[in-house]
Amino acid sequence: MHALVAPMRSPAFVAVANSKSRRSTSTAISPSKPALLPDSFEAAHVDLLLPPASPFRHRITILPSLPSTQDHLRTTLPTPPAVLAAEIQTAGHGRPGKPWVSDTPLGLWVSLLLELSPAQLPLLSLLGSLAAADAVRALTQLEPNLKWPNDLLLQNRKVAGILVETISRKQQPPLALLGLGLNLHQQTSDFPLTLQNSAISLLQASGQRIPRTQLLAAFLESLTQRLLQPIPDAMQDWRDSCLQLGRTLTLRLGSSQLTGVAESFDDAGHLHLRLPDGSLQKIASGETDFPA
Repeated sequence: MHALVAPMRSPAFVAVANSKSRRSTSTAISPSKPALLPDSFEAAHVDLLLPPASPFRHRITILPSLPSTQDHLRTTLPTPPAVLAAEIQTAGHGRPGKPWVSDTPLGLWVSLLLELSPAQLPLLSLLGSLAAADAVRALTQLEPNLKWPNDLLLQNRKVAGILVETISRKQQPPLALLGLGLNLHQQTSDFPLTLQNSAISLLQASGQRIPRTQLLAAFLESLTQRLLQPIPDAMQDWRDSCLQLGRTLTLRLGSSQLTGVAESFDDAGHLHLRLPDGSLQKIASGETDFPA
């Protein structure tokens, strides 16, 4: 990201890559005390938690309600980097054809408009999921698992999803839209019946009510660090947190599907799937079975 070049330091929390061990290390802030909901969610409070050099300071907008933060950024196209969060989304969505239930202020619903290097753009979904996992780990001490290509799991249930889209520009590299939906304060009854066995919130998993301001600031700081990290190191961190390696997966590609063993994920973010006939297929994008 052209604007994300300055190292960041925060007195509150740090989630950075250890280049020697290629493992993510985190220093957690004190867990927040339970608070009445909804928790206060203001851009100025997020700015106070970010380090002074953060490229996201004073670039954050939080609105009470939107159909979709992702769609709104695509339409308005502010100067990147830009961060847009909403208390609720009335038409939140994930990957094509997948709604994201976000019509309550019980989670973090946020999108970022970013200008990235050509090498980073294809990996943004994986880097975003790493950053979200860093933030969860720093604030809760939980250890999320990553599911290719865009989900965070706790207790083998989905706690967060990443959506990456691009915006074409004439004679310039495309801009990237990174959306994050992360379940924070839901109890089982807050999820639709169809999701109650597959979704989970940080409150359910940790017993802690993490304020949205803290989670958003931690995510933005972690994303900045992940975008500064050498790609091979970031991808090794991602592989270390993915439970799908060596497992048999069913992969959906539009109306077709493949079943095979997840043999590896390369540094370009491609899944290498070993098919029953022994052949190896390299896949850039798709939807894998759930749970992992």
